[in-house]
Parts: sequence; structure tokens; C-alpha cells
Amino acid sequence: MPEHLVWGQGISENDRAYIAQLIDHAPSHIALSLADWPPTVSATRGHVHKHAPQNVLISVPKRIDENCFLADLQIDARNELLLDHVTGLHVQGMVLTEAIRQMFLAVSEEHLFDENTPAETYFAIKSMTVDYKSFVFPVGASLLFKTEQLKRSDDGRLSVTASIGVWQGEVECATSKVSFSVFDAHRLKTREIELADDCVRKFLRVHHVSSTVTHKVHSHSHSHSERVTA
Repeated sequence: MPEHLVWGQGISENDRAYIAQLIDHAPSHIALSLADWPPTVSATRGHVHKHAPQNVLISVPKRIDENCFLADLQIDARNELLLDHVTGLHVQGMVLTEAIRQMFLAVSEEHLFDENTPAETYFAIKSMTVDYKSFVFPVGASLLFKTEQLKRSDDGRLSVTASIGVWQGEVECATSKVSFSVFDAHRLKTREIELADDCVRKFLRVHHVSSTVTHKVHSHSHSHSERVTA
């Protein structure tokens, strides 16, 4: 029997609680201790904008210093990104990319917003690059967020440039550079609706022209076929 249990990835909070309960009620001759128990608290829907708990990939970020924030990578086996694409033993790159996205959302929600931040916010990514340096395997890993530039506007708008690293052990396995802004949701939604309407009108206009041309070509071809047959 093992004497020490270390959590890997893919285990839900309910599974951890169940395993901990089994260990707690195990016979006295079984001495099994749990590492990192209780586990770090998972980020919430309000942090990462995900409805289903299994799709949350990080813990609540903790402030390390003025510009640095740290969170654990927490992967549930039922996560949406694992349902249709698993290759090899490593954590898929798209899982890490989504964890990075969740990290800058959660850091903003938990630490960067202030009294001037609008009640309802809207995030817009300006740019995001990810460099994969080494495989991440399904054991403990963390994400480190470092603020490089932060600007606040009088209307509550927040603009941030940051680097986010995915660490396993002492190795930075992936690093991301991200630039994003946070707006008043009401203002941006109005503009987004205008742009969406404009896009649909252009699409319908092009579709109508394309359909008209196709109809004319088809009619001409059909007429020519009838003449040849006759």
C-alpha cells in the first residue's frame, strides 16, 4: 500500500472529496496521507466566464506581489476540450491556451478591477500569442501572470498587456503574451450589435448577387441544353 497520495490532473472536486472521505474512514493499519489537502479553491463562473464547473481550468489566482499572480492548473477529465481530442500523454496545447485565457480573465476579475470598473464588463482580446516550449504532463502545474502595462481610463475602461507562463516543476513549458481591454458592457454591446447588423446586411447582399448570377447561369445552361436536344 502507498503511504502518500499526490493528486494528478483529471480529478474533479467531488472525486477528491470522495477519495479523502474513504481515506479518512480507512482501517487504522492503512496509513495514507494526502498531499495538498484541502486543495486550492477553483475559480468560479464569475472569474472565468464558464457555466459548467468541469470547464474551469484554474484555481482562484493569488497575488504574489504588485504585478504577479499565481494559480494552479486544474483539469477535470470531463472538460469540454478533452471530449474529442486526446493525443499521447501530454496535456493538449489548446487546453493550455484556454487556461491562459481563463487566467487573465480571473486575474482581472479578482485583482485588477477597482471602484471605477463598470458593473457589467466586456473583455476584448487585442492580441494573444503562445509559445510552446515543453510538454506539460497531467500532474501539478501552475500559471504565473505578470502585468507589463496597465492603463485605466476615466470611463472605467481597463487596458492590460501581460505575460502568462505555464510552469511545471521549475520549467516554463509555455509562455503567452496577451493584450486585452475591458469595457463597459452596455456601450460595447451597442456597438457590437451595429457591427453584427452591418455584417448580416453585407452577407445577404452578396448572397443575393451570388444567387442571381447562379440562377442566370443555370437558366442559360438549361436553355442551351433544350436547343441542343431539339
